[in-house]
This record gives sequence, structure tokens and C-alpha cells, in this order.
Amino acid sequence: MYREIEKIINNKAVSTVFQPIFDVQNKSILGYEALTRGPKDSALHSPDRLFQCATDLGLLSELEIICRDIAIKKFVQLGLKGKLFLNISPLVLLDKAHPQGETIKLVELAGLNCHQIVIELSEKYPYPNATMLKQALEKYRQFGFDVAIDDLGAGYSGLKMWSLLRPNIVKVDRYFVENCHQDSFKRKFLTAIFELAKSANAEVIVEGIENHQEFTLLRSLGMRFAQGYYLAMPASEPSQVYPPWLLSGNLYQLSAL
Repeated sequence: MYREIEKIINNKAVSTVFQPIFDVQNKSILGYEALTRGPKDSALHSPDRLFQCATDLGLLSELEIICRDIAIKKFVQLGLKGKLFLNISPLVLLDKAHPQGETIKLVELAGLNCHQIVIELSEKYPYPNATMLKQALEKYRQFGFDVAIDDLGAGYSGLKMWSLLRPNIVKVDRYFVENCHQDSFKRKFLTAIFELAKSANAEVIVEGIENHQEFTLLRSLGMRFAQGYYLAMPASEPSQVYPPWLLSGNLYQLSAL
């Protein structure tokens, strides 16, 4: 497996798909999350397997740099607008061997501005040293990057990390979105997150929305930014327009596709 992932890294044999994030209040696109895929004919095509394997073999830093490079270049090549969300593991940020300033170089070489980039940290990965992580993120912020905590609610330290890191954006884990229209506790949790975000001067992105019932309920609770299969699937060439069916209010149209 080491040889396979080393080959993937050396050949930059990964691809990027983008999933739009919609501003449902202003009927526009906030930006796109970059999602990595391994080679189609490989056992490491799945991003979960790809990144777990790289972590196990001590090659996560090398893999992430390649993924960022390809995502940034493709974002520019496609002429995508708004913010580019890049997933970065906290383990990489705390890796002393990880090259410093590499993301900034990639962004500037591509002709982008750091203010367009959101560094997205997943709560699914452990935060070995929260204080050091905060210091590492401050360096990104000094250059204009925004910071997002992904998968809020997936682990046990979410609110603690929110308080410590003070991210610009929090992304709610799919668990609290799934069937939220049928679960009173999930509705209360989501309402509390929206209210807490206002107090913390942070934006909330609700991801993992998969049907019109979830979308309608979330919008009624005050959701502004939305992401999920119901709105748009990840694609190598994603849509650059706000969904016409959503503009018209015909929330059932995509369900029939």
C-alpha cells in the first residue's frame, strides 16, 4: 500500500470535485468546497481510505499539499467565483515537518487572494494540542484566510474548540440534519447553534441536506448557508448559478431527477 500511495503522490494522481455552498437568503453562491478523489481504478479512490492510508504511512502532509495544489489550480481553471473551502487536517497543521507558507504560495501563484480561501478543519480528526493548533491558525488568519470548523457535533470537543479557536464559520454535522423535521431535539440543537453563532459573530453552514423536508425546516429556523446533495452534487465542473428550481420555490423538482 505504501508504494501505491507514494505513486499517487509522485504522479499527483488525485482529482478534485467541487460542491457549491448556497446563500439561500441572498439567492447566490457563497463558494465551493473542494473534495479529493483518488484514482478511479485504485483501492484508494475513496477519500476516506486515501487519507487514512496516508496518515497511517506518515504521508499525510505530502498528500495534502498535492490536493491543495490541484484544487486551487482547478478552481481558477474553471473560473469559479466566491470562496474556496480547503479541507486541512489538524494533524498536518501541527506537523513540524510540514512546509510553512506552502498554501499561501499556491494561492498567490494561482492569482487568487487569501481572503478567498477558507481553511476547513474537521472535528472527525483528533486535536492533539489545541493551544498549538490555535497558534497555527492565527498565522493563516494574519494572511487573510478564514477558518471553519467542519462536522460540528461529530465529536465530543466541538463546543470547546469553537470557544477556543473562534472560527469564522462552523459547519453542522450531517447527523443533526438528517430527519431534523421529525426530531424535536435536533430542531432545538440547530436553533441553539444558530443563536450561538450570532453571539460568536460566526456564520453557520448546514451541510448534508438531502431532501426538501430538511431544507424547508432549516430555512424556517434561520439557515442562511446550505450545502448538500439535495441542492447540488459534487462535480468536476459544478454549476455556477443559483438553482432555478430553488428560485422558483419548486422544492420538489430536484427530488424527481
